[in-house]
Amino acid sequence: MNLFDRFILTIYSFALIILSCIAITAFSGWISPEVFSPYVDQMLAGTNITYLVVAIIFLVVSLRFFFSSFRSNKPKVERGIRQRNDLGEVNITIQTIQTITERAARRVKGVRDMKTTVKALESGNIITLRISVDGETPLPELTQQLQAGVKEQVEGIAGVVISEVAVVVTEVAQQENYAARKRVE
Repeated sequence: MNLFDRFILTIYSFALIILSCIAITAFSGWISPEVFSPYVDQMLAGTNITYLVVAIIFLVVSLRFFFSSFRSNKPKVERGIRQRNDLGEVNITIQTIQTITERAARRVKGVRDMKTTVKALESGNIITLRISVDGETPLPELTQQLQAGVKEQVEGIAGVVISEVAVVVTEVAQQENYAARKRVE
């Protein structure tokens, strides 16, 4: 159920609660029937268009919820990279590729923190690593090791062809922060 349907259902339920309370008070005798007589007379006479509009809105909302209850909810297929082989189809989820990528990236000396995104495109699978480095390892060497290691690990373990490994160096970790983190770990 999407956000719009939830909003409409909330308003619809609230209106039904109010109408139910009015009906209970009217039929239980807590309020005199003469209080409701002018409203009932207006509805039956057809002089007030507001009642007609409210009734049509209730009908439309009721029909929407009635027919939406019969819609078949297709199970969501988890996004991933699909491959066919002789035995059938294999779907490797994006989360799996991200986990393999992060394991491979943590093996490279000089990488501190990272955020991984994987895009499965028609033109090829792209892995983007946003990393924080220690500042001691030369960046060209570190990024080449990272790209080669990640590509090799993902292709070797998942059997998925990676067309590009993009590395974005976002931060150089400060020595005292790194030392403090190391002690905590």
